[in-house]
This record gives sequence, C-alpha cells and structure tokens, in this order.
Amino acid sequence: MTWGYVVLLFAGLWILQLVLTQLQSRHYYQELRLMQQQPNGYLGVGVNKRRFGVGAVVILVTDPQGMVTQCKRMSGVSVFSRFQKYGEPIGKSMDTLYDTASKQQKQPVQTALRMAIEQIRAAQAKQQQREQEQIG
Repeated sequence: MTWGYVVLLFAGLWILQLVLTQLQSRHYYQELRLMQQQPNGYLGVGVNKRRFGVGAVVILVTDPQGMVTQCKRMSGVSVFSRFQKYGEPIGKSMDTLYDTASKQQKQPVQTALRMAIEQIRAAQAKQQQREQEQIG
C-alpha cells in the first residue's frame, strides 16, 4: 500500500514538471517573437545547458552594423526561471562583447552570449554571400 502512494507521488511530480516545462517553453517562444519584431538587424540565441548547475539562455538583437539594441537573459536551475532584460550588452559592439565574454568562459551567461554572437556572425556572413551572388 505504501508503494502505491510513492508511485502516485512520483507520477504527480513528473506531470507537474511536464506542465511547468511547457509553460517555460511558451514563455521562451513568446519572448523570441517579441524580439524578432525589430525591422532590420540580426537575432541570435545562445544556450548554455548544463546537466547539473546553473544554465543560461541569451537572446541578442543587433542592428545591421552589429551594435546590440536588445538583450534578454534567463538563467537558473528550475522551470521557474524567466527572461529578464540584460542591459549590460546594450549599446556595445558584438566584437567588444565577444572579447569580454571569451575572458569569462566559465560563466554560463557569458558562454550563451558568445554563442548568440556566433549565430549572428553566421547570419551576417550568409547575408553578405547572398548579396555577392546577386551582384556577380
């Protein structure tokens, strides 16, 4: 009889975790859509996911010249974590941020920031390649 309660408790906790994970996922996509509304520029998402310990997600938006216009971060160990405005990178160039983040490699937010910048650089390179193909 006790085992039945234990199994029921674990099943209930598992379902609760699934529901909370779904809510966090919706929040993530809602924030992503909001930040995609900038008329021109680039968007990058960096994720530093850890099995144990604090992880981080950074959403970074730049103008066409590579200056950061918007930035949000989410860090924590639970499904209760939410995105918060991350003002430190705003107004800085991607190159400066990348250099700074490279010096702080052990910090999850800095690693996620570097990944977002790398994603933006790849998008910029693709855009330049398309423009070159159209010209030539």
